[in-house]
Amino acid sequence: MKEIARKILNESKLNKSVLTTLVFIFIFTLIVWYLQYHWKRRRLYAFAAKRNGPFTFPFIGNALYFAGSTDDNLSNVMKIIDGYESPVRVWLGQKLFFVIWKPQQLETIMNSPHALAKDEVYKHAEDIGGTGLFTAPVPKWKRHRKIIMPTFNQKILNGFVEIFSEKSKILVEQLQRVAGKGTFDVFDYLSRCTLDIICETAMGASINAQTTDSDYLKWISKAMEIMFTKMLVVWYHYDFIFNLTPLAKEYADVAHKVHTFTGTIVKKRKIEYQKDLKERPEASLEEGSNIAKTFLENLLDLSEKGANFTDEEIREEVDTFMLAGSDTSATASSFAFIMFGMFPEIQEKVYEEVICVLGPDRPVQCTDLGKFEYLERVIKETMRLFPVGPIVARAITEDIQLDNSRIPAGSSVALIIKKLHIDPEIWPNPTKFDPDRFLPEEVAKRHPYSYLPFSGGPRNCAGIKYAMMNMKALIATVVRKYRFFTEYKKVEDIKLKVDLMLKPVDGYKIAIELRE
Repeated sequence: MKEIARKILNESKLNKSVLTTLVFIFIFTLIVWYLQYHWKRRRLYAFAAKRNGPFTFPFIGNALYFAGSTDDNLSNVMKIIDGYESPVRVWLGQKLFFVIWKPQQLETIMNSPHALAKDEVYKHAEDIGGTGLFTAPVPKWKRHRKIIMPTFNQKILNGFVEIFSEKSKILVEQLQRVAGKGTFDVFDYLSRCTLDIICETAMGASINAQTTDSDYLKWISKAMEIMFTKMLVVWYHYDFIFNLTPLAKEYADVAHKVHTFTGTIVKKRKIEYQKDLKERPEASLEEGSNIAKTFLENLLDLSEKGANFTDEEIREEVDTFMLAGSDTSATASSFAFIMFGMFPEIQEKVYEEVICVLGPDRPVQCTDLGKFEYLERVIKETMRLFPVGPIVARAITEDIQLDNSRIPAGSSVALIIKKLHIDPEIWPNPTKFDPDRFLPEEVAKRHPYSYLPFSGGPRNCAGIKYAMMNMKALIATVVRKYRFFTEYKKVEDIKLKVDLMLKPVDGYKIAIELRE
């Protein structure tokens, strides 16, 4: 028995010794990894030390600024950079950002070939939008952008104005439900209208989102909601954590439904296109024979003429166009209607211009849009104060020299369009709503990168003209029939938040009355 006990004791000591050795090896390996990790990043630390920024905590950096409600995320960004010179150093965990808002610096960054890549936070949009123009890696983006841009030429866009006008007239009818009945959130009505418009112009599909309980609208809304949540909740950035949540299953389900809907239309239109191609001479983008064609039909044309898009690539570009084009136009138009309610004299000047151009009943035509000069200035001033994309994030692949510092490879930049648009050095009395800031002689006084509602540089929004034409037609159609009012008394009363797009925390609160 003593011999057995001695063996057990010896084995226990041996096991304890082995365990101690393994623990020591693990701790040593961890320390070595930790030191190597930081040694490889020493250059980032050196550059970060040269720029001012808020106090940084170990490991988490400045992440505590974003630990509260998402309603506070934009104000927290403004607080972080307030009092510092651009660029400001900010750490989000172990990720280094340089926050930038000065025009000359924005111009350098946005035009640099070393800042074309989107920051990795945008990868969370790929589940729903794939790798279309918005999220595509640089090589794919360069190829697709060059091929796709002809589909946004003026002749093709002019063919969409009839759709803009038709869907806006349905919006006027739908708004009768709430006319004279007090305050409501106008965004729901506008988002349904712009979704109808985008479905018609992108795919040639009628989903009747304004007049029916559209499943597609529900899928898009839920997908966007989950996508924003995934972007904003830091621990959801890790797929192994996000996939443990009920949101992951729901996100996969709505993404599948959206992709199936779009993919089915792509296949159907492709069959129709190939059949039609056999029965007619090949059309050319330059000849204007495709003016009334949808975005999808033009992509099929391009693919036939050498672009060689796969069905999945076409579907991803259509999905991107759908997602980027509907809520953005609805958001900007909703803010414009709030401004109408806040500034009745500006609203009446817009109304008078629209009546002068259109008369009381004639639908908007493409030749009318260029005549809405004051309306255009109102839209631009609205998007100055309320830029739909208030923050743009880019990854830096090689060092970029700015006027006062160097941005190192391996870091990212956060380009704060909202801060740029209210910089008092550029915009005197910046919170004053003044459409005449966009008179030609005033625009000429400012740096070209002082105003970036559609981003800037080669990776700016491809649909700038489309968006402006859409908003002009919609607003002109609606303001001709309704007067707008709002509970907001001044611009500063509108508390804002960001979940990819800029939104008012308390909603787009307006009231309307029919004009006599």
